[in-house]
Amino acid sequence: MAERKDLLDELKVKLNILIRQYHNLEKYEEAARILKEENEQLKKQYEELRTATTLKLSKDDIRQTKLYVSRLIREIDKCIALLSA
Repeated sequence: MAERKDLLDELKVKLNILIRQYHNLEKYEEAARILKEENEQLKKQYEELRTATTLKLSKDDIRQTKLYVSRLIREIDKCIALLSA
């Protein structure tokens, strides 16, 4: 009879340990979820800052970009003309 009581006590102890570990795991999962959300927000902010920095061009940068875009448009027009012929 004493053996059964000892086994039950041991089982209760192990069950309590498992329950505590489960609760700790839930806490870690919640923390991981929060960190993941923060990471996504930081990525979004980074992209917005990068875009804003890109838009903040000097006059020379703007002139160079306009020339580049004009060149691309001319190339596209040539391709369209070749395809239309």
